[in-house]
Amino acid sequence: MIITDYYKMQELKVMKSHRFDCTASTGEYPLFEAIAHRARNGRFYCYYNGIPDSFSANAQRKADKALSNGDNISSVYIPNLSSPLIGYGDVNGTNDGLLFLFSEDYKMLEIFVARGYKNNIRNLFYLFADGELDDELARIREQAKPVEGK
Repeated sequence: MIITDYYKMQELKVMKSHRFDCTASTGEYPLFEAIAHRARNGRFYCYYNGIPDSFSANAQRKADKALSNGDNISSVYIPNLSSPLIGYGDVNGTNDGLLFLFSEDYKMLEIFVARGYKNNIRNLFYLFADGELDDELARIREQAKPVEGK
């Protein structure tokens, strides 16, 4: 399996910042679990916003959005204008790639982690966009367990 971890994120309350809280996950990705451990409510959470000034000029030109949590988690690239609800990125400081699937109203975000695929994430994105990973995505979703906040 290429996809190793899964996090279902939802906007639980409308805020000025676009915050997503984890409501279901496989619960095994170390960086996300460390963020959850530090969070008051015990859930992994992140913000989906524009590109921060702290990003390099090159990253600011290329990325469409960013996932952050105080620090950068990932740039978000949306390469296909005809499918703006899917994207890709990589976990800052690791060799891990990310695939993103947004709901039509942008109230839900699914994050699929491909450990070790940072350098191949764009090719993996095209498989994702073409539906060639659908069976694998369905299997990883089935492994997810609900995440209850404190």
